[in-house]
Amino acid sequence: MKKMMITLIVICFILSGCFSNQTGNEPVNVNDKEKLLIENENNLTLDKVTAALKTEGIEMFKEELNNDWILNNVHANRFSVSRPTVKEVYKEYISVYIFNSETARREGLNDFNHQKEKYDMQIPNIYQYKNVLILYWHHETVDNSKNAKFNKQIEMAIQKI
Repeated sequence: MKKMMITLIVICFILSGCFSNQTGNEPVNVNDKEKLLIENENNLTLDKVTAALKTEGIEMFKEELNNDWILNNVHANRFSVSRPTVKEVYKEYISVYIFNSETARREGLNDFNHQKEKYDMQIPNIYQYKNVLILYWHHETVDNSKNAKFNKQIEMAIQKI
C-alpha cells in the first residue's frame, strides 16, 4: 500500500511537471510589461479629447456614420462641427480615433496614408497626440488648410490635454 501511494505521488509530480508550462501564453519581458502599463496609463480617452475640444469653443454634434475610415482596426468617433441645420454639403467634421497605444496610432496613420492613395480626395488636417489621431475634414484647399475654421482651436486643445 505504501509503495502504491509513493508511486501515485511520483506520477502526479511527473505529470504536473510536464504540463506546468502549457498555459499558451508567451513569456513576457518585465520591462515590456512596465512600458505597456505606463503607456496605457498615459492614454487619452474620448471624453478627455472631446472635453478639450469643447473647452476651446468647438461645438460638436455626434454623427452616426457607417462609412468612416477604419484605421488599424479602430473605428472613428465622428462629430459634425457645423450646426445640425447646415446643409450636408457644407458640414465640416472631426473624426477622433482612440488607439490602445502610441504605436497603434502610428500604425493607424500609416494605414490612413496607404488607404487614401487609392482616392482623389480632400485631405483632412491631421493631428496626433499620444494614442489619439484626429482628422479634421474641412472645406479649404490643400494650400489653405492651415486657415481652416477650427484648425487653431484643435491645435490649442491638443496642447492643453
